Amino acid sequence: MQLSLGYSPGAFTLPDEQEISPLYAFFEVANTGEVAAEVRRIGVEPADGSGVFFGEGFEGERSLPCTLSPGESVRFWVRAKTLARTLRDAGYGGRPRLRFVAEDSSGGRHGTGFRFRVDEYLNLRDE
Repeated sequence: MQLSLGYSPGAFTLPDEQEISPLYAFFEVANTGEVAAEVRRIGVEPADGSGVFFGEGFEGERSLPCTLSPGESVRFWVRAKTLARTLRDAGYGGRPRLRFVAEDSSGGRHGTGFRFRVDEYLNLRDE
């Protein structure tokens, strides 16, 4: 199975289209293989693999587990402040190196690295 993962910070446009939501962390899982792939779990972990925060606070276009046809993708998101609190509570601050991880039905783990501004997101006045 071939899964390609991505991360980007962003916000939703609110219904009145004049304002945006608080900041979110968006994560995408795409099936780049030639056969269907089942995504069982997703999460964020330190780049060194020293702890996993699977699914805490995540929402998505589909619930897990989900099957992706070849070429299909699905997006998940979590409030930036929620993820920042989870990381702070686990002892991380500053701009730690992290990995977004997706686990497939055979137990294979796929990941992509990114940095997350823990302290900055904790200080946002977006609530």
